[in-house]
Amino acid sequence: MNPDEARGSLDEIHRLQDRTRSEYVRHTFARPYTLASALGLFIALASLDFPQPWQIIVFLVGEAILIGVLFVQRRRAPVRRKLTAPEVMFQVAMGVALIGAFIAFSIAASLGAFEFGLPIQHTIAAAALALTVVAVSVPVRRVYDSIVRHS
Repeated sequence: MNPDEARGSLDEIHRLQDRTRSEYVRHTFARPYTLASALGLFIALASLDFPQPWQIIVFLVGEAILIGVLFVQRRRAPVRRKLTAPEVMFQVAMGVALIGAFIAFSIAASLGAFEFGLPIQHTIAAAALALTVVAVSVPVRRVYDSIVRHS
């Protein structure tokens, strides 16, 4: 093998690695999975407004949707790869951001609910969070893509 063939093979390997990373990010943030995850998140968090026997049932339905989406997404993934430390840190940061956003939306919704006499402040907060998840999925995908490319 001469140096030009070796260089060409190495370039092909890098091109295929970039394609693999792009496909991994594209599949991770596919619109059906994002929408189904937002629905599961909404149902699970809105369950806080239900009375006790129904609260657990509705919460479990929401969690079942989230787990089902995760299972289907992983099973249908055209590319499987191990997560790197920056990717894990980013996912943990997004989880913390979701919790913080839900707390902020809950505070705002409870203030509004008390003002207008609405008994469903967690449902309002859950809807706001689900819409936020869908709205920020494209910018988050870009950030995650750059993290995946640099790791």
